[in-house]
Amino acid sequence: MSLAVGYDGGDSAKGALLAAIALAKDLEESLLIVCGVAPAGGMGDEYTATEEALIEALAPLVSEAVIQARDAGVAAEAILVDADPVGALETVMEERKPRMLVVGYGSSGRIRAALFGAVAPKMVERSDVPVLVVP
Repeated sequence: MSLAVGYDGGDSAKGALLAAIALAKDLEESLLIVCGVAPAGGMGDEYTATEEALIEALAPLVSEAVIQARDAGVAAEAILVDADPVGALETVMEERKPRMLVVGYGSSGRIRAALFGAVAPKMVERSDVPVLVVP
C-alpha cells in the first residue's frame, strides 16, 4: 500500500511532506506526492498557457520532494494531475487507493479559505481514508 501527500511546494506542504516521509518510513509504505496543476477558469489558449506555466513551476518542486523522500529511504512517486488541488487528491485517492492522506493546513486564513476553499477541510470531509492534517 501507500500513503498520499498533497504537495505544492508551499510552507504547509513542506510540513506535510516531512510528516508523510516520517510516517511512510515508520510504516514501510511508499509515498505518492500529489500536485494539482489546473489553473482556475475554463478552456482555451489562456488556460493551456497557464497550465503549462504551472507545470513548469511545480514539476521541479514535486521532483525535489520525491528526491527528499527517496534520500530518507522512502519509495516515492510524483503525480501531477490536471485538476485543482482537491480534485487532484480525490483522483489519486480513487485511482490509487492509498491507506492515508497527509495534507498541510496552510496559513491563508479563514476569510480566504471561506472564499476560495481550503484543501484540508474539504479532504477531511470527503476522504474515505484517514487524513492527517499538519499545521
